[in-house]
Amino acid sequence: MPTEQDRFRAAMAQLGSAVCVLTTEGEAGKYGITVSAVTSVSDDPPSLIVCVNRASGANPVIKANGKLCVNVLSCDQEDISGAFAMGSRPVAERFESGVWTVSDLGNPVLAETAASFDCEVDQAVEFGTHTVFLCRAIHIEHSDDRNCLIYHGRAYHRIRTLT
Repeated sequence: MPTEQDRFRAAMAQLGSAVCVLTTEGEAGKYGITVSAVTSVSDDPPSLIVCVNRASGANPVIKANGKLCVNVLSCDQEDISGAFAMGSRPVAERFESGVWTVSDLGNPVLAETAASFDCEVDQAVEFGTHTVFLCRAIHIEHSDDRNCLIYHGRAYHRIRTLT
């Protein structure tokens, strides 16, 4: 019989979301992971909520560095999502996928994304199995020519315009 957690996960799988790679680099080191739990909070100041599992190796690194970049993957970057989703893959190997630059905050920024939000962490709140990071977007880039990669129903999807 399915548990409440099983039912919750199955229902949440019906909620499509952009696939993002979170990156951070600072005194605590360099890290990157694939996430889909990112949403806007406000446009004044420009801010995001980013949720990271407390068991993730990225969690303490983001907390210590106090900054992160949300790289919103374009629909042709599924391979990069896979590289950063493999928790057993060494961090240095993850960054071998894609072309990277460094932001003014010092975070790795992926080229050819649909968007990127270079952020300072304003608050970190522990809730359940995750840390909710409230982040101020210091620098924002986006492309009108690239659609983002979507995760829905436990599978990747590409956006297309319905007419």
